[in-house]
Amino acid sequence: MALERLKKFKTIPFLNIAKSGSESWARIGKSTIFDLVLNAQTEDNDFIEDEIPTTEIKSYKPELAQELQCNKGDPAFDYLYDMFYNLPTGEDVKKNLLIVFAGNKGTESAPKFNAWNTTSTLILDHFDSVAEKIYFKFSIINIQRGTATVTDNVPSFTENGAVQSVE
Repeated sequence: MALERLKKFKTIPFLNIAKSGSESWARIGKSTIFDLVLNAQTEDNDFIEDEIPTTEIKSYKPELAQELQCNKGDPAFDYLYDMFYNLPTGEDVKKNLLIVFAGNKGTESAPKFNAWNTTSTLILDHFDSVAEKIYFKFSIINIQRGTATVTDNVPSFTENGAVQSVE
């Protein structure tokens, strides 16, 4: 089996920018950061039969740090800039983030990719007018695993099974 290098532009984060009703996905594309940190929540046990304590993983608390170039007219930026201006809190910052991972699981003529459809808390960090970027992160609450296809920058997600809470 030949090795395939997974390219950065093929792992795609999408933000659901619909105010209500059916989803409207905006690609987060004009970014130079894609830092998906799993934040393993661990517990150490110092069993008497072991010389060294054992680390157990209890859960994960994934977060995706992002920044987005300030391009008025980019649907993702316009949505985030409106959030920045209005400073929402509570349920108003619970957002759908879809991550389509590189690595075709389908065929060349019908590509299909692993994907996470998440509920996340969108945490605005800062707006830098000199760098012309807005910085933010998604703190992932629930992950719905599945597959996705992407046609003309529009994803279509198919669920594999139940939603998994990560908290």
